[in-house]
Amino acid sequence: MLFIRSLLVYFLIFNINTGVTTDWKLRREESGVKIFTRNVAGSPFEEFRATVTIPNTTLTRVLDVITDVKNYPRNFPNCSGAEVLEQKGKYNDIHYITIPTPWPVADRDAIYEATTTFSENGKHARIQLTPRGDYWQEHKGFIRVYKGSGFWDLHEIATGTVQVVYQFHADPAGEIPAWLANSVIVSNPLRTLESLRNIATKI
Repeated sequence: MLFIRSLLVYFLIFNINTGVTTDWKLRREESGVKIFTRNVAGSPFEEFRATVTIPNTTLTRVLDVITDVKNYPRNFPNCSGAEVLEQKGKYNDIHYITIPTPWPVADRDAIYEATTTFSENGKHARIQLTPRGDYWQEHKGFIRVYKGSGFWDLHEIATGTVQVVYQFHADPAGEIPAWLANSVIVSNPLRTLESLRNIATKI
């Protein structure tokens, strides 16, 4: 991603109901991470679905990393800034992020509302991300991304083992050709899940 990979690191956060017309295709499998993509009806941009199984951790530990907004720039690739605009609960918030892009492409920013739900037994959690681009004024020097949503799905499949699904579809806005964005849709979620696994297994 330099510029596109930067863009898709975060803007690629989750399931959008636009009538998908194709099945998932496995695009890459590396270091235990699988990346699938599919076309979305009415959009030139593909949707991705990334999966990984993380050992030696807990569902709460993984959830804490994913919702640690202030450390996004350190924990996840190509996020230059992150700020919680409204904290609505331990795992629920509205947050703002910025993504750097090399000249002459304008940097992007986006606002998402994160809503976390749990199963009754506490072994499954989903973080739904919904775009809230109008929540805060646009900032000079950035192109605001208004279309993009998806989810994190976490399932404790055994004691100390968590299965993660990260799915996202977005329109990065501005003059970015769809073929270029789609050509790097695999590398960004791969790096994101690798980073998540590394952090979530640290004591």
